[in-house]
Amino acid sequence: MDAYSISKRNADPILRLGMDQGISAKLQSFQGQQSEMLRSQGASARELHQKLGDHIIHHGSKQRSLEKHMVSSKLSFSSLSSSHVHPHPDHHRQVMQHVQGMQRTSSDILAVQQESAKYQQRLRSQSTRQLETQATSMSAWFAKYGEPKRQSSSGDLHLSFVMKPRWCPHTQTFKNAQALRRGHITK
Repeated sequence: MDAYSISKRNADPILRLGMDQGISAKLQSFQGQQSEMLRSQGASARELHQKLGDHIIHHGSKQRSLEKHMVSSKLSFSSLSSSHVHPHPDHHRQVMQHVQGMQRTSSDILAVQQESAKYQQRLRSQSTRQLETQATSMSAWFAKYGEPKRQSSSGDLHLSFVMKPRWCPHTQTFKNAQALRRGHITK
């Protein structure tokens, strides 16, 4: 599209709406990104929840076996060996990686939301600009868009028509009042 066509489209308020489709496409892409990030964050949260649940189950069983060993070690002739096993050192690192990944995804979601808010604000400001350019009265509308091509006349029954003043035989003058004959379109 050449510069003249772009300037003409920007001048017309209806065609200008079609020029702003890039902003709504960006908003849709931001919404898609945000929903994808939320899905990945939900999957990560489910995986972390399952790992922590497994850890709690193992921790409870280890705690019970350690308590049994402590009670039995107080008895005479008991063995001092315990079946208690320390937690795996990689478990803490894996949990921290999941938590950091969720925090990273949360910050990415926040950044996308802020970017989306900027585009929504820009779209709102453009729509308020369009409202400012709207005509508020019939004379402003005619000044902006021009007079209608089809003018009302006495022979046209579809459009309303302002009749000429009537002759009053008593005063021998025309009356000041003008009658409005309503057309079929506005009845």
